[in-house]
Amino acid sequence: MFLKLQPLIYSIFFFIGLELIVFFHRHVIFIVFFLLFMALFQGWKIGHRWKFSVLPIFFVISSVALLYLVTIFYEQQAFIILASAMYYLSLLGAYRLSLYEGDQTARGMNMAASVSTIFFTYASAYGLYLNFLVPLYYLMLVFLFATLFVSYQFFSIIYHDKKIVWAYSFLISLVMAEIIWTINFWPFGYLTSGVVALILYFVLWDIIQSYFLNILNKRRAIANIIFFSLVIGLVLATSKWIPVI
Repeated sequence: MFLKLQPLIYSIFFFIGLELIVFFHRHVIFIVFFLLFMALFQGWKIGHRWKFSVLPIFFVISSVALLYLVTIFYEQQAFIILASAMYYLSLLGAYRLSLYEGDQTARGMNMAASVSTIFFTYASAYGLYLNFLVPLYYLMLVFLFATLFVSYQFFSIIYHDKKIVWAYSFLISLVMAEIIWTINFWPFGYLTSGVVALILYFVLWDIIQSYFLNILNKRRAIANIIFFSLVIGLVLATSKWIPVI
């Protein structure tokens, strides 16, 4: 049920690609282009729709970026295993959704992979921004486009009016671009900032998802806002107030 040969083989290619980047830095450009091409092909091949290539593509880009931010070898290996597992989950979810879009387990897989993709992208983009003094508007554009496409691929599974899905996806992406502009002034490192951005994204994502599923109500929205505000407060209270890169 949770083991399919084709997604597994593609995930092994992804795993090997990340390992090659760790051991052969000089060939990183060729490896990344190969992984991107494979991700584009794999998502379409397995899911039969271009939107299922979104998660694999962003997984490749963000995973490679995070590898350069994680410098300890055993941490790199742990990260590669985790990233490969989530990569497999995204492909398995796409495969099952291509057979039946009402598959709730597959939606859960896609949701978990989407959240992981968002966190990897947010954290890696902010880490590169801090390390290499990238202009702020580049960071905002990364947040905007990553949020837009990842949100669209998930919302389009549960709601079939493409114009409305694009509109809400664009709205949440604009909000996240503004949020990262605000977070930019906070004295935290890329992991803390990535977690906070992810939590804020999840709150907005859950409100929109609930609206599409006709389960949105004031109590649910307020409860989520209060709960995740407390989580953010806990994260900030336990984090160093000096950027640790």
